[in-house]
Amino acid sequence: MGYLKSIGTVIIYIGFFLAVITFLPNLPPEAEYSEYSIKQPSDVKLQFELKNRLQGAEELFSGEVKGPECFASYNGEIYTGIRGGYVVKIEENRIKPIVKFGHKCDGLWQEEKCGRPLGLKFNDKGELFVADAYYGIFKVNVNTRHYVNIVNSSEPIDGKVPKVVNSLDIAKNGDIYWTDSSTNFRLHDGTYIFLANPTGRLFRYNAATRQNEVLIQNLGFANGVLLSDDESFVIVLECFTSRIIKYNLKGPKAGQHEVFADALPGLPDNVHSDGQGGFLVSLIMYIDPQHPFLPQSLMPHPYLRKMLSRLLYLIEAPFKLLQDVYPNYYAERVLYSVGSFDIARLIDVKHTSVILRMDKTGQVLDAVYSEDKKVYDISSAYIHNGYLWLGSPWKESIMRVSLKQAFPELAIYKKESTKEQKKEEPLLTASGTPNVKIEAKQTNAKPAGQATKQSSSKPIVKAQTTQKPTLDVTTTKSTTSQPSTTTPKPSTTAAPITTTTPKPHTSKMTPKEIKKDNVQGVKTDNLKEIKKDNVQGIKKNNVKEIKKDTSKEIKRDNSAKSEASKKSNEATVKQKSDDATKKVAHDTQSKNSKPVEKKDNSNKK
Repeated sequence: MGYLKSIGTVIIYIGFFLAVITFLPNLPPEAEYSEYSIKQPSDVKLQFELKNRLQGAEELFSGEVKGPECFASYNGEIYTGIRGGYVVKIEENRIKPIVKFGHKCDGLWQEEKCGRPLGLKFNDKGELFVADAYYGIFKVNVNTRHYVNIVNSSEPIDGKVPKVVNSLDIAKNGDIYWTDSSTNFRLHDGTYIFLANPTGRLFRYNAATRQNEVLIQNLGFANGVLLSDDESFVIVLECFTSRIIKYNLKGPKAGQHEVFADALPGLPDNVHSDGQGGFLVSLIMYIDPQHPFLPQSLMPHPYLRKMLSRLLYLIEAPFKLLQDVYPNYYAERVLYSVGSFDIARLIDVKHTSVILRMDKTGQVLDAVYSEDKKVYDISSAYIHNGYLWLGSPWKESIMRVSLKQAFPELAIYKKESTKEQKKEEPLLTASGTPNVKIEAKQTNAKPAGQATKQSSSKPIVKAQTTQKPTLDVTTTKSTTSQPSTTTPKPSTTAAPITTTTPKPHTSKMTPKEIKKDNVQGVKTDNLKEIKKDNVQGIKKNNVKEIKKDTSKEIKRDNSAKSEASKKSNEATVKQKSDDATKKVAHDTQSKNSKPVEKKDNSNKK
């Protein structure tokens, strides 16, 4: 009996003590605790299937980084923010520090001093905007490493100081949409944020007036934010309440907000575009009926939440006193650990993260995760260079998985959208002569009828001696007629080239540059036709002349002579007979001659 009496006495004293710290007024921490509720993830049957597509994720720079929270890329380069206060560029074989907004600190436990970059976003000009949880929003020139403070987190907005500047997105007009997760506690006191009533806010920073406007308030740990592709609305993720809120910017509901998606099976953190008008939402912690989230279960019990908050504060109180009197490493570490998310994450026993792909209406199109217990604590899923990059506030590495493995549909779309849009160079083939082709490369050629400068482009003659002799003539693409890849008929659309009394010029080629019986010289200036025995009317405009070796005479066809070619010292090509062509081919092949490039000395007058 005495033993039971002792136990009962202890319980009574503990209960009395807890009642005092719960109901005694003006005890810290200062926050509001009242009853509220949300639609729990366990209350809704999932309309989608989780797919094991993040298996075997690749780990990069293990042990070199800590907490790569979010990503942003521009011009093929990708950046992230890490614990310790640095924004870094991820290169092929190293992590390159770019900027640091905070001060020099002794370790990660001095996070408030170091700074903590969270959200990152590039604008169309290549300027990087960074949301630092402790110092505000900065605009960074990643080349010069110069940065400017845009929003100072120490200044109150609408009467309240933003304590956790979290994420941002940039509109085309320069306005910044950003989130503040709490007005009561800093990031290193994250446990208190989840126990108190929601105080997160969504802001719009007007780039023209440089003023901040509160769009939504009392959000449950406002986190990722992203504009729709047409900027008709912006979504903001509520990590604590497992839902997404939509704020309308255009249309009949402009200025109003509504639920975009709720009862998500986890805690939404960051959001990025999927490249098809949809969103990639990262659930940093998965929740199901067998694995509920404790702070969500305590929402209907405000006194219990207040008691736990004050109990944590009482644990910290003696260490705070010691730190004020005698600053030391141990007291500082304890103060950081008690209230931070590093301790709160221990309640995640499932160790699973999920990436949701959602369309612009809030419907879930796909959901992926990993069964190998390797991919968890994922706060960000970002598409870059054929990979899905996975960020985490606690991991000591950067993870990525092939986009083709994670989201095959997005990989196909990404591959098609990134194909080079280069037009293939037109190729003219003369069917009468084997392996004779003419490549027309686009240059800055003037339209027909205008005199072209001699220095604009130089023709190149190449002789290929494979099985059959091949002649490549690089010519200038005309702006008035396009060459055909088939054997064309004489066209009536291309106007004849009018000569404007160009100054005649000559060029001399040395015997070393041209070998005998190798490549027949071809003179072309504003050439419009190349005549073959069995090919009629292949027209080429604005072609620079290719000079013939003075030691080899070209027989001209009487039908190709004209008064204009005599005045401009031009000549057309007369093809030799089939017997002569075969003879040249036989001689060229027997001598095993190499391609010779002729030089154009047409600039010399």
